[in-house]
Amino acid sequence: MSGHEDSRTDRSSSLGGLRGSLVTGRGFLCAPAVAIAAFTLYRATLLPGFDFGDTGSFQTTVGSPFITPRDGYPLYFAIGNIFLWLTRAEPAYALNLASAVTAAVACGLIVLVAAELSGSMSAAVGAALLFAASYTFWSQAVIAEVYALHLVFVTLTLLAGLRWANQPTRRRLLLLFAVYALGFGNHLSMILLAPGLTLFLLLAAPRGWRSLLTPPNVALAVACASVGASQYAWNLRTLWFLPDPPHGLIDALHRFWFDVTKSDWRDTLVMNVPRSMLRDHAAMYWFDLRQQFGVAGPMLAVAGLARLAVTDIRRAVLMFTLYATNVVFAFGYNVGDSHVFYLPSHLIVALLAAPAIAVRGGSPVGGRFNARVAPIAGAFLALYAGGRAYRDYPALDRSHDDRPAAVVGALTAGLDDRHAILLADLNWQVANGLSYFTKVKRPEVAHARMPDVLLYAPALVADNRAIGREVALTERARAAAAAAYGPLLPIARDARVPVPRLTDIARETRAGTRYVLCVLRPSRDLRLDVDDLSRALRSLGGGRVIELPDGDYAAVAGIAGELPELVTASAVPFRRELRLRGVAVEIRMESWLASDTIRRMGFGQVVAGRRHTLIVERGVSFAAFDESGKTQRTAYASNIFAPQPRYLVDIRR
Repeated sequence: MSGHEDSRTDRSSSLGGLRGSLVTGRGFLCAPAVAIAAFTLYRATLLPGFDFGDTGSFQTTVGSPFITPRDGYPLYFAIGNIFLWLTRAEPAYALNLASAVTAAVACGLIVLVAAELSGSMSAAVGAALLFAASYTFWSQAVIAEVYALHLVFVTLTLLAGLRWANQPTRRRLLLLFAVYALGFGNHLSMILLAPGLTLFLLLAAPRGWRSLLTPPNVALAVACASVGASQYAWNLRTLWFLPDPPHGLIDALHRFWFDVTKSDWRDTLVMNVPRSMLRDHAAMYWFDLRQQFGVAGPMLAVAGLARLAVTDIRRAVLMFTLYATNVVFAFGYNVGDSHVFYLPSHLIVALLAAPAIAVRGGSPVGGRFNARVAPIAGAFLALYAGGRAYRDYPALDRSHDDRPAAVVGALTAGLDDRHAILLADLNWQVANGLSYFTKVKRPEVAHARMPDVLLYAPALVADNRAIGREVALTERARAAAAAAYGPLLPIARDARVPVPRLTDIARETRAGTRYVLCVLRPSRDLRLDVDDLSRALRSLGGGRVIELPDGDYAAVAGIAGELPELVTASAVPFRRELRLRGVAVEIRMESWLASDTIRRMGFGQVVAGRRHTLIVERGVSFAAFDESGKTQRTAYASNIFAPQPRYLVDIRR
C-alpha cells in the first residue's frame, strides 16, 4: 500500500472513530429526544378510527391467527398484534398508534445515521426533524400503514452498514445481514437497498472486495436470508386452512409466491409507465419533492452529497445509489399511490442535508469542527423543519376524521342479522372499510359480496324471505342484479337511507355562512353530476350563475348568498389564501391527479383559522364553517366519501 493510501486510510479511520463516538455518546441522548418530539406530533394528529383502502384491510386483519400470502407483511402484523395486546384498544386505534410509535423510532434512528454521515450532532438532529415533518411520511405515521416500519428497517440497515464500515468485524456484518433480512418481513421493497449496500460493502471491505466473499461471510448471508424468509411461514401455513387447500408443498409454494408478490397485477405495473407519461411523472416528482422539503431540502441534499464525495467517496456512492434505485423504481411504478414509494428516497434527501451543514474548519477532509458555525447551521435547519411542521400541522391533523365511519354507518343503518342481509358491491377501498365495520363496530350486520352470490341470488333472496329477512343492496349490487335477473328480482329504493344532493345541501346552507367548494377531476369509475353542481353553485351564489373555469383542480370560496370571493381553476396543483369575513382560509391542492388515484390524506386540504376544515377528495368536496374555522356541514359527491343509496328486493311483488 502506498503512503498516500495509508494517509487516506488513517483519515477515514479517524473520521469513522469520531462519528462512532458521536453516535454512541450524544447520539443516544439526542435520538430519544427527537423520537419523543416526533411521537408527540404524530399522536396529536392520529386518526382515531378505521379508514378505507389498505388501511382498513390492515385494521381488519390484525389480531387474526391467520394471514394469507395475499395479506403479506408478517412482521407488521406480528408487531400490530403486540400493540393490540398492550393497548387493549380497538384494532384500528392500536394499529394507528403502532404507526406513530414506529415512525417516531425511525426519526430517532435518523439522528444516529445522520451523525454517522456528518460527524455533527446538531446537523443530525436538524436532518431528522426535517424528515419527521415531511408531508408524506407524516401522513403515513398517523394511520395503519406499513411504511413507518419500513423506514425503521431502512434506517437500521443504513446504520448497521455504516457502523460496520467504521469497524469491519464479522459480528457487525452479522448484525447488518440480520437487520436487513428481518426487514423483508415487513416490506419486500427492502430489495431496493441491495444494489447500494452491495456496492458499499465491496468498496469498504478492508482488504479488498474479495475478502468479503469468503465462505463464512457467504454462510452468514445465506443463514440470515433463510431466517428472514421464515417469517412468511405464517402466511404459507394459512393456505391449508382455506376452503381450497393446496395439493402438496409445490402447489403451496406456487400459490404463495404468486400471492405474496401479487404477480397478477404487479408484473403489469413495475416499470410500465407509458412513454407519453414520462414528462408528467417527472413534473410530479418535482412537485412531490417540494411538498416534502420545499426547494431548500433538495439543494441541501446536493450539497451534502458533494461534501460526502470529498470526505468519504464510499458513503457518497452508497447514498447516491440508494437514492437513485428508489427513485427509478417509484418513477416507473405505475400505481395510484406512487408517492409513498418515494419515501426511502425522501429519507436519503433528509440524511444528505446533515453533511451539507456540518461546517468544518481546515481542509474538507480533516480539521476540527467549527464549534460555533455547525450548531448554528443545525439550529437553522431545525427551525426550518419546525416552520414547515407548524404550517402543515392543521392540514395533516386527522384526529377528528370520522368520515369512513359516517359513510359505512349510513349505508348499514337499521340493518342486523335478524332482520336483513346486505349484498354489497363497492369500490375496493370502501369495501375494506365495510369489512372492518362489520367485524368490529357492528358484527350484527350480515353482509355478502354480490359477485360471490350473483349466480344463486334468487335462491338466496327466497331463503331470506322465508325467515323474514330483508335483502338490501348497494348501488352496484343493484345494477348487477338487475342486469342478471331483470324482473325476476324487483328492486326498489330504500327510503330509510337519505342521499342528499349537493343542491339540497347548498340550499340548506344559511345565507352569510362561509364556505369552500372544491372540484377535482373524478376517477374514471365515477361521474360528475354537472347539473347538480351547477344548481348548487347557483344556490350558494344567491341565484347568480357561477361558471367554473376549466382545469383538473377548481375551487370556489365565499359567503353563502353572495357572489363568491374566489373562483379559480388550474391544470396543476395550487395554493390560494384569502380571508372570508375575517377568517384566514388556505386552499391547498396536495396531489398530482395524473398519477394519484389513492391519497390516504386526501387530494387537498382546506385550513380555516388554523383549523382543519375540509379534506378535499376527487370529485366534489364542500364545507361550510363558522368564524373559528369549525366545520358546520360537509358534503362529498362523485368520490368514495359520497353518501351511497341503498335498495331492497321488493317482496311485495
